[in-house]
Amino acid sequence: MIGPVGHVSLVVAFVASLAALVSFVLASRGTDPEAQAAWARIGRWSWATMGAGGVVAAAMLWTGLFGGHYDLAYVYQQTSEAMPLRYQFSAFWAGQEGSLLLWGMMTAVVGALLIRWSLRTDGGPAVDEARRQFAGPVLAVVALCQAFVLSMIVGLRLGPVAVGADLFQPLADKFPDAPMLQVAGFVPADGQGLNDLLQNPWMTIHPPMVFVGFTLLMVPFAFAVAGLVRRRYTQWVKPALPWALAGSGVLGVAIMMGGWWAYETLSFGGWWAWDPVENSSLVPWLFAVAGLHAMVVQKKTAAGHKAALWLSVLAFQLCIYSTFLTRSGILGDVSVHSFVDLGLYNQLLLWITTVGALGFGLLVWRWRDLPAPATPPAVLSRESLVFTGALLLAVTGGVIALGTSAPIFGQLFRDNPSAVPVAFYNTWTLPLAVGIAFLAGMGQLFWWRKMTVEDANRVLFRPVVATVVSTAAVVLLTPFVQETVAPGPGLGVEAPPGTVAPAEAGLLPAAVSGFFGTHGTSLLLLLLLFSAFFMLWGNLSVMWRVGKGNLKMVGGSLTHVGFGVLLLGIFASSVFNDPISDGAGTDVQGSRENVVVPLGRTVAADGYRWTYAGQEVNDDGRPVYVMDVVDRRGRQFQTRNVVYKDGRDQWIQQPDVREGITRDLYVAVFPSAMSENPAEGQAEVTLARGDSVTLATLAHDHAFTVTFQDYELEVDLDAVGLERDSVDLAVAARLDVRNETTGESRVLRPVYVITTDRRQQFVQNRAVDWGLGAAFAGMVVDEGAIRLVFDGATVAAEEWVVVQAYEKPFISLLWIGTGLVGLGFGVSFRRRMGEARR
Repeated sequence: MIGPVGHVSLVVAFVASLAALVSFVLASRGTDPEAQAAWARIGRWSWATMGAGGVVAAAMLWTGLFGGHYDLAYVYQQTSEAMPLRYQFSAFWAGQEGSLLLWGMMTAVVGALLIRWSLRTDGGPAVDEARRQFAGPVLAVVALCQAFVLSMIVGLRLGPVAVGADLFQPLADKFPDAPMLQVAGFVPADGQGLNDLLQNPWMTIHPPMVFVGFTLLMVPFAFAVAGLVRRRYTQWVKPALPWALAGSGVLGVAIMMGGWWAYETLSFGGWWAWDPVENSSLVPWLFAVAGLHAMVVQKKTAAGHKAALWLSVLAFQLCIYSTFLTRSGILGDVSVHSFVDLGLYNQLLLWITTVGALGFGLLVWRWRDLPAPATPPAVLSRESLVFTGALLLAVTGGVIALGTSAPIFGQLFRDNPSAVPVAFYNTWTLPLAVGIAFLAGMGQLFWWRKMTVEDANRVLFRPVVATVVSTAAVVLLTPFVQETVAPGPGLGVEAPPGTVAPAEAGLLPAAVSGFFGTHGTSLLLLLLLFSAFFMLWGNLSVMWRVGKGNLKMVGGSLTHVGFGVLLLGIFASSVFNDPISDGAGTDVQGSRENVVVPLGRTVAADGYRWTYAGQEVNDDGRPVYVMDVVDRRGRQFQTRNVVYKDGRDQWIQQPDVREGITRDLYVAVFPSAMSENPAEGQAEVTLARGDSVTLATLAHDHAFTVTFQDYELEVDLDAVGLERDSVDLAVAARLDVRNETTGESRVLRPVYVITTDRRQQFVQNRAVDWGLGAAFAGMVVDEGAIRLVFDGATVAAEEWVVVQAYEKPFISLLWIGTGLVGLGFGVSFRRRMGEARR
C-alpha cells in the first residue's frame, strides 16, 4: 500500500499546486476586491491541500526507507539492512527523486510563510494593502515553481507523454528485464544501499542546506516579478531583502559543508576540485550575492534597481540550471557527482525557459518605465564600489558557468566533449578574486553618495598601513617567493638549449612576456594577499566603530571580515601547501609527491619518518592501514586510513586529517592492493625443501602460506586413481597450507607421475572449499627444488602503501572564515527582517 498511497498523494499535490497557481494568478488580476479575496482563499486552500499531499508522500517514503520495503525501486537503490539509522533517514534525499520531493516540501513551507505574511494586518491600511498587492503575484510565482518541482516526480503518463519520474515505482517495473523480479510476490531480502562515500555525517545535512538555499532564493525572484507586474520597481526590495540574505547565507555555508565533506572523505588532497556539479552550486550563489549588494544599494540610495532586478532573476534561473546540470545526465561523463538521466531533460529546460521568459520578459517590457536615479553615483562613494564589486561577482560567476557548461557547448562540435582543465578556473578567478576582495575592503570604509579625496585618505590610512605591514611580514617571514616564482631564464636557472635570452635578442615584448611568465602568478598571489588583508583590517575597523554604537549594524562588515579570513585560509593552505616526499615516489593521480613504504619498514622523508605497521579491522569489518609516524618535531602518533573496495567495485579511500590551529596534516594512502588486479588462474612457483610462498585468491578473498615440507615416496595409487601396472614412478610433495584469513591449516599432497611409457602426469590435490588446487609439475634438479602450479590463486606481491601527505598551514582559517560569514549573514538577516516588519 505504501507505493500506491504515496503515488496518489503526489498526484493530489501536483494537481493542487496547479489549482493554487491558477487561483493566485486570478487573485492578482482585475479590480474587484471581493473576487480577488475569493480567489486568494481558494489559492490558500489549494496550497494547504498540496502541502498535505506532500506530507503524506514524504511519510510514505520514510516508511518505506525505515521499513525495508525493497519492492520499491527507490528504497531498494538507496537503503540496505546494514546502513545505520541516520543514513536510512538521509536516504530520503540521496536519490534525485527524493531530493526533488525534499525541494517540494521546502517550497511548501516557504509558500505557507508567504501566505501568512500576506494575511498580516499590523502595518496600517496602506502597508497592509501594499502587502496584499504583492502577495498575489509572489504566491503565483511560488506556485508555478512548485508545480514544476512536483511535475518531475509525479510519474504520470498522459497518452504518449510522460510527466516526471515515479518516486514510488515498483522495482519490477523499473527493471523489467530481471527475470527474478517478475515472479509474483518476490521482494529482495536486502537493498543496494547508499554509496559508501555518501555515508558521512556532512552528507546528511549538506544536500538539504543546498535546497534550502535554492528555495529561499526563489523568493527574491518572486518579489522582483511582482514588482514588475505591479509597477513597484523599488518597493519590492524591502520585503525581498531578508529572503535574499537568508538564501545567500544558507547556500554559501552549504557549499562549504560540501567542501569539508570532500576534504575529509575524498583522497585528492583538497576541499575543492572545480567539479562541474560543485561549480553549479557556486555560480548561483555568486549571482545571488551580487544581486544582494545591488538590492542594498537600491534600498539605501534609490539607485541600482535595474541591476537588482536582473541579478535576482538570473540567480534563481541559475539555481534551476544547476539542477539541470546535476539531474539531466548531461554531465554524467565529466562529473563524479552527476545523477543519471531520469528523462527530466525537457521538463528542466522548460522550467529554465519559463523563468527566463517571465523574469526577463517583464523586465524588457517595463524597461522604459524603470526610474533612473536623479544623479549618477559619485566615483568616490560606497554605491559605486558596491556596484563594481557586484559586477565582478557576476563576471566571476559567468566565467565559472562558461567553464562548467563547456561539455554542453562541446556537444555541438564533437561526440565526447571533455570538461575544461582546472587551470582555466584558477587562471580566470584569481585576478577577479583580487578585485572583489579589494572592493569589499573599501566598500565598507567609504560613505554613501559622495566622499572627498581628503575623507578617503583619512579612512584608508590605518587599514592600508596594517595591510602593508601584514603583507610584508608574510613575504619576509615565509617562503612566499620560493613557492610562487616560477623558475625561468635569467633568474638563476639555465635556459633550455637552443633558446635565446630576451635581453640578448633585443626584444622587449619577449622580455616582458618572460618576466610575467616567471613572476605573473607570484604578483597575482601577492595582490590577493594584500587584498585579503585589506578586506580584513578595513572591515574590522568598521565593525569596531559601528559595533560600539549598535551591534545589530555589524552584519555586513562581519561577513566581509569572515570572507577575508576565508581568503587568507585559502591562500595559506594553497601557496604553502607542503607535500611530504622522499623524491622517489610513484605516479599516483598524476603526482609523484609521495612516499612508498613497504610493510614493516621505515622510510624517512622531509623530516618525517613513516613506518607501515600493517592492517587492522575496524568495527565495520573494513581494513584500516596503520602508519606509525614521527614528525619534524619528534612527536609520535599514528594515522589510520580506511581503504577498501565497496559492493559497487569502487575503491573507497578515507584520508586521515590531523587538525591543528596552525596547520593540518593530511594523509591519504594507496595500498598495493589498489595497483594490482590479479586474475583467477594459475600461479607457478619453485620451492626448495622448507621454502614458503604466499598466495592469494581473488574470488574467495583468502591468503595462504604454502610450505614445501618434504617428498613422500609411498603414494597410495588407488586413492589417486592410478593403475600400478602403468606407473613407473610416483612422488608426492607434502605441502603445509595455512589459510591466513581463517587461521586453519591443511596438508595437500599433489603427485608427480612418470608412466611406464615415459610420459608425465600430474595428479592435482584440491582444497575445494578454499578454491585452491595444487599440482606437482616437475623438478628443478640443479636447484634441489620442485615446480608447483596452483590453480585458482596468484602469488601475493609484497605489501606496501603509497603515502600521499601534505602539511596545510592555516587551513583552519578557511573554516573559521566560513563560520564568520554565516554569522554575519545571520546578523544582517535579523536586522533586515526587523526593518521589513516595521
